[in-house]
Amino acid sequence: MAKTTTGKAQRHAREAIDEASTALARAKKATASLSAKQARRLDDYVGDARSAVDVSKKKIPRKPRKVAHDAERAARRLERAVAKAVARAERKARLRESARRAAADAERAEREAAERAAEAKALRKAARRAQKEAARAELDSQAADEALVAELTSSGAVEAAGPVEAARDAPVAEEPAAASERTDLAALTVVELRARARAEGRTGYSRLTKSQLIDLLS
Repeated sequence: MAKTTTGKAQRHAREAIDEASTALARAKKATASLSAKQARRLDDYVGDARSAVDVSKKKIPRKPRKVAHDAERAARRLERAVAKAVARAERKARLRESARRAAADAERAEREAAERAAEAKALRKAARRAQKEAARAELDSQAADEALVAELTSSGAVEAAGPVEAARDAPVAEEPAAASERTDLAALTVVELRARARAEGRTGYSRLTKSQLIDLLS
C-alpha cells in the first residue's frame, strides 16, 4: 500500500513538473510580444518555474509531494504573471492607438478648418472685387449718360429742365399725341432714353429696360 501511495505521489510530481514546463513554453511565446522591460518583470516567476522543472531526479522519490507542490505553485504564479503582463501591454497598445487616432482626427479637423477659412476669405475677396467692379460700371454708365446729355443739349436735341417741368405740369394731351410721343421715344436707344430721363430729373432709371424707360418718359 505504501509503495502504491509513493508511486502516485511521484507520478503527481512528474505531472506537476510537466505542467511547469508547459507554463514556461507558453510564457516564452507570450513574452515575445512584450517589450524588454515588461519581459524582465517576469524573470522571478520564470526562474521559479525553471527551478521546479530542473528539480533533481533523486529529489522526486524522496520528496514527491514537495516537488509537486513547488512545481504547481510555480506554474500558477508564472501563468498569472504572464496574463497580467500581456493584458497591460495590450491596454497600453490600445491607449497608444487611441491617442494616435485622436491626434490624426485633430490634425484633419485643423486642416479642414484652415481650408474652410481660406475658402471663406477667397469668397469675401471675390465679393469685394465684384462690388468694386459694379460701382465702377455704375460710375462709367453715369459718366456716359452725362456726356450724352451734354452732347444732346449742345445740339438742341434735349430741352432744358425748365420747359420739361412746365410740360410735365401741363394738361394731358390727346391720345394721338401720347402715341406719337411713345413712337418717338421708341426710336431712341436705351442710352438716349436714360439721358432724357436724367435731363427731366427722373430717378431710378439706371436699371430700367427700354420699355420701362418709355413708360417712365411717356
